[in-house]
Amino acid sequence: MGAGIATTLDSDWYVNPEIYAREMAAIFGREWLLVGHRHELAQPGAYVATELAGRRLFVLVGKDGALKAFHNVCRHRAAQLLPEGAGQCGVLRCPYHGWVYDHDGALKKRPNFDDRDDADLAELSLFPVRVEEWRGFVFVNLDPEAGNLVSGLGDMARATREVPLERYRFHKRRTYDLDFNWKTYTDNYLDAYHIPCLHPKLAADLDMASYRVVNGDRVSVHRASQRKMAPGEESGAYQGLFLWRWPNNSLGVYGGGFNICRILPQAVSRLRLIFDFYFDPEAGLSDAEKDRAAATTCQVVEEDFPICSQVQRNLEVGIYRSGPLNPRLETGVAYFHDLVRRAVGNRP
Repeated sequence: MGAGIATTLDSDWYVNPEIYAREMAAIFGREWLLVGHRHELAQPGAYVATELAGRRLFVLVGKDGALKAFHNVCRHRAAQLLPEGAGQCGVLRCPYHGWVYDHDGALKKRPNFDDRDDADLAELSLFPVRVEEWRGFVFVNLDPEAGNLVSGLGDMARATREVPLERYRFHKRRTYDLDFNWKTYTDNYLDAYHIPCLHPKLAADLDMASYRVVNGDRVSVHRASQRKMAPGEESGAYQGLFLWRWPNNSLGVYGGGFNICRILPQAVSRLRLIFDFYFDPEAGLSDAEKDRAAATTCQVVEEDFPICSQVQRNLEVGIYRSGPLNPRLETGVAYFHDLVRRAVGNRP
């Protein structure tokens, strides 16, 4: 490789189950992870249940309106308390044997047990998870010793301070289940080099010569000047902020709206992408216009899936080990790989 040219992670990082397990513990077990938005958690009893890094958990709005989070594990026989997804929970009752917990996670009742010993009940509260809110977005952290959410967001808070996120309203969600490693997708997302080859419509909207990638604290911001449009010509390109935030979020801001994505590892060669689309009521967009804007993003996203699958299969073969990164258009990939190495360790 040329002097000073960054290189990719070794292919083992994309196919080795032991490395994947270390990533789940060292990255997803210690960082602040997005689980939802207050629009899903507006009323007491509302909950969102999900799985992160192989651990099932839920966030619940308590009777006092505060957010609570717990591992989705009954203290009796490890049953799952709430089904995955969003819902409403009046009584937090285990479906297996009927144990009842309050919204603070304290065990209140266990049928056919002698519950005269309150100290015994106190020792069987649900396992808590840290939860914090930032501008309407709800994050959890599986590490009880982690710093606060704002510090965990790095430069994302600064990069979005001019975007009125609180004013936007949820429109729709799109979920994809895919057959490649979470880093294979993240590499592709952070790579501006492939845009002219795989995204011709997006490339036609952008002045690619002006494309720049600026890495900050756990953030990679991508910017390019928009090509001058002919009269009456519409652009589908991002017209504002386009960033990635460590370890597993992307944010795209465009005229009247934005999308935020969660990149959720499911196994070594499986991941789930969840795209949520929000729009500014003051922009005056119709539902049809919002749907078209969301469809434009989805089209660009889906154009990457075939190549990501091909890359994953080739990484699994073992012929390719590592390659050089473009010093201008793949600096986001290089930064991501540095963060992975720092979190997990350089040696597989």
